[in-house]
Amino acid sequence: MAGDSKKEKCVEGSPVDKLTDDLLVDIISRVPYKATCCCKCVSTRWRDLISHPDHRKNMPQSLAGFFYQVKGARYFTNVSGEGDPFFDPSLSFLPNYQSLDILDCCNGLLLCRCWKATDPETLDYIVCNPATEKWVVVPASDWSSEVVVARLGFDSSVSSHFHVFEFIIDEASGVYEDESRYFKNIKALAIYSSKAGVWMVTEIMAISFAIPWNSRSVFSQWGPTFGCL
Repeated sequence: MAGDSKKEKCVEGSPVDKLTDDLLVDIISRVPYKATCCCKCVSTRWRDLISHPDHRKNMPQSLAGFFYQVKGARYFTNVSGEGDPFFDPSLSFLPNYQSLDILDCCNGLLLCRCWKATDPETLDYIVCNPATEKWVVVPASDWSSEVVVARLGFDSSVSSHFHVFEFIIDEASGVYEDESRYFKNIKALAIYSSKAGVWMVTEIMAISFAIPWNSRSVFSQWGPTFGCL
């Protein structure tokens, strides 16, 4: 029949796709934080909803606790101070290395420096999420084995990609002392982009400056900008 050739095809999407943003946010806000991190990987819509400033206050508390190290031993303490640690402080889900140091953290991700057992002079960086136990290896740059200050930049509300920053010292500069912290002038900044998968180096052309080895950092995705305190 002629009418059969004009039948309209009806394509139905997932029932979840029909949920309004408000209803979807209400559902996600009721699951544990670790599950919320996994929800960000479902789709760009879910990631954007969870990361949106208007919805963050309704999501599970992202500050679960903090890592700290005493005499070479690493620990994790819950914010409440009660119960077993939410995360394994040994980070046993990571590959086996001769030694591992946590250098920085940013919005739920950790930047670790890992020295290889096969060659103590070489290293890898690892960026990991202790909540989801997912990790990625960042290859070392030509300066990594000598870099003192390396930092991490990540903002899930803007992108799922991260940046690693290396502050390269000027060996020709003098050594300064400030409250028992020793450092040299910074001559260049190396930046690794997880999206591009390569290191880019920028020379510091401004007035000489230095960064204490134990400084802390603040990352703001506005260009981006990056600062050490």
